[in-house]
Amino acid sequence: MGAKKAKKTEGPDFEQALAQLEETVRRLEAGDLPLEESLAAFEKGVALVRALHARLDTVQTRIDELTQGPDGASALTPMLAPGGREADEDDEE
Repeated sequence: MGAKKAKKTEGPDFEQALAQLEETVRRLEAGDLPLEESLAAFEKGVALVRALHARLDTVQTRIDELTQGPDGASALTPMLAPGGREADEDDEE
C-alpha cells in the first residue's frame, strides 16, 4: 500500500488562479461593474497576480536547483541536432 504525497492546500493551483485572473480581467474590461465592485475585482486581480508570480518564482528556483551541478555550474548539456552540431531555435520543426 503506497502512501500518496499530501497536496499543499495553499489556495488554488496555478491553473485555477490563472483562470480566475482571466475572468477578473474580463469582468473589469467589460466596464459594467459599479465602482465598488470594480475596486474589489481589481484588488482580487492584484492578489492573484502576486500569488501567480510567487508560484512562478518558486518553480524557477526549483528548476535552477535541479539543473545545477555540485560546482554550481549548469549540469545540463546542449542537445545535439542531426549532424552532431548544437541545436538552436532555428532547428525547430
